[in-house]
Amino acid sequence: MTYQKEKTKAYATSQIERNITLSLEKPQIIMTRSFSHIRKVLYFVATQMPLPTLKIEDSIKQSMQKFINDTWMEVENYYSEIENEYADKYKEKQLPSDSYLCVKSSSEKEFKLMVNCPAVSRFINLIVRYDILLKKIDYYWLTGHLDDVARLQISKLLDNKLGKLISNISIVSKALITKQFNALGFGGTADLRNEEIAMETKDSEAENDDEISPEDQSAA
Repeated sequence: MTYQKEKTKAYATSQIERNITLSLEKPQIIMTRSFSHIRKVLYFVATQMPLPTLKIEDSIKQSMQKFINDTWMEVENYYSEIENEYADKYKEKQLPSDSYLCVKSSSEKEFKLMVNCPAVSRFINLIVRYDILLKKIDYYWLTGHLDDVARLQISKLLDNKLGKLISNISIVSKALITKQFNALGFGGTADLRNEEIAMETKDSEAENDDEISPEDQSAA
């Protein structure tokens, strides 16, 4: 379901719809609780940061983008390592590479998601990948090839890597709202005074309300 706030100035935003199914609880929680916020921040970084009206120095923009992308690459590279590791484990135990597909969740959920910039597609792909990886690990565990402690450890490592990405996106969001670029590690000139932060925050929230119409994720 989508909703549009009443506003005096309308903006056209190009979007595509993606429908995904997530089997396990942790990926479902991330999409339910965090996707709307992450979608806004990634859209803001992709489309609004270059506007001169935001008065963000080029070096700060580049620092923010590198900050997010470096963490993203760290997560994706780690997930690739685990995927390769479990591909070898499956082969060693003579398990079909797609045998994890027989893992059934007690509560699968479908999500209808609106994509408004390429980074949002990248994030959705990562969550789908996360869901599949957890199923591969669970299948290996359910068939008796992985003990309980090892399953918990690898699941937590996957969680922590993804959590770091989400946390860093939130740090960028905080910097964009408060303009505390220097204090948050993005360089630039001296940070704003408290009264300037309050004004900038108010203006930024107003811009976000005008620019973005959030979608609710519908779960089947």
